[in-house]
Order: sequence, then structure tokens, then C-alpha cells
Amino acid sequence: MATSRGLGVIIPHYSRADLLLGALASVQGHPTWVVDDSPTGLESGALPSGVQVLRTAGEEGFARACNRGLEAVQQAGLPLGLLLNDDATPLDDCIPLLLDAQLTHPQAGALAPVLVDRDGRVESAGIRVHRHSARVHQITRVPTATTRVDALSGACLLLASHRRLDERYRFGFEDIALCRSLAAQGHPPLLVPQARCRHHGGATVPRRSRAATRHALAGHLRLVEDHPWQRPLVLGWALIQLVHEGGSAGRMGGLWEGWRDIEGF
Repeated sequence: MATSRGLGVIIPHYSRADLLLGALASVQGHPTWVVDDSPTGLESGALPSGVQVLRTAGEEGFARACNRGLEAVQQAGLPLGLLLNDDATPLDDCIPLLLDAQLTHPQAGALAPVLVDRDGRVESAGIRVHRHSARVHQITRVPTATTRVDALSGACLLLASHRRLDERYRFGFEDIALCRSLAAQGHPPLLVPQARCRHHGGATVPRRSRAATRHALAGHLRLVEDHPWQRPLVLGWALIQLVHEGGSAGRMGGLWEGWRDIEGF
């Protein structure tokens, strides 16, 4: 298998220092940068020695934190960066498998493993973005070979360190926007099905919170900015999901805030 030479790990951190320690333990031996985007700042003395910490102004967003880390990795002379959520832990040979796939598919813009939840159930084997309806959903059927998909989750994502995410996205859909941009340049996103990463999804920003609802809608609306006729469809999908999940009045307020963030009123 490929060695880790040329790889730097970037872990944006927002709120769960306990899970961050688990993420760090899973990438021991790799040069690692923690980008601290937490509201009040991380107590770096609790982190393993050798881990480099970059501090943002706080709550600048996932995309900006990733870009700070990618810049540091690039400046360190490492051609590859692994974006890793602070609530994710690569399993077994996940990273070597990703590196092997990168060597086999040099034109790939990004590569990712299958995400599994804490019980081992498939959470994401890539992301499907429906062209006409604008609906976005996680693929849960795992292919047998490395496969091109519409997009990949940023929870564990291998890409060239000179790549950057669109910082207009704060918490959500920045990974889809990146994959779309890379594919348009002839560098498709690829899922590596043999690789696995455990993801404590929603541990950093709870998925059914008002903030998550707001950022998800704003990100989805921005994703379809070149097709404004799809914006009512995007809002419709968000409303259907909220009703299906028994959403609270607070989450309904999050939808309004997300719409206002993009529409400007």
C-alpha cells in the first residue's frame, strides 16, 4: 500500500474536544493540523504533542477552517490534504486505501471512504444530486469498485493541498460545491468502497438544531444559484424534511433565516 509521505491531515474543530481526541488518535503518525474554529478557543495543552494548532477568529465556518488547514499543508510542502471532521475516525487501512486509489486514479479531484455510524451501518457511500429536482440525498448502497459519484462528504476527504473550498458556505454543502467544481474541471470525485470511516454525524452541530437547519437551507440555495427556478424546490424539500422529522417552531425559524441569508430579506 501507499505510504503516508506527502499527506497532511486537517481537522477543523468546533465544539467537541472529547471527539477531537479520538480523531487525532486515529491519524497518529501523520502530520496533523487542528484548525480551532470553536467559539471560545481550544485548550491546546490537552492535545498530543506534535499536533499543530491554527486558531481562527472563531465560528468562521467549516470551509474557511478547511482552507486555513489546506494552506498550511501546502506551505509545508505536502501535496495532499485529508480533511477530517473532529467527530470522524478513519478505520483500519482507510488512509492507505485512499492513497492507493489516488495513485491509481490521478485525475480524481477528491476521494473519500464509506462513512459508517457508530453501529457500523452505512451513512454515506457518496452523495446524489438530482439534476432537475435539486434534491440531494446520501447514497447508502455500497459499490464493489472505486466509483464516480456526484459528490462526497467532507467528513473524510482526500484532495490536493492546493485546492480550496468556497467560503461563502459556512456549515454545509461546501463539500458538494467543491466536488461539482472539481468535476467541471475534469477531476471527478471518487468513492473508495473498501475504505471505511466512522462518523458521529451531527455531534458537532446537531443535525436537527435551528442552526443546522438554517445553514443547510442556505447552502442548498447557494448550490442552485445558477438555476433560480430551483430555489422553490429546494425550500419545498427542506419543508418536507422538517415535517417528516416533526420539526419544532425553532427549526421553522431556522428555515426562514436560511432563506433570508441568501435572498437578502
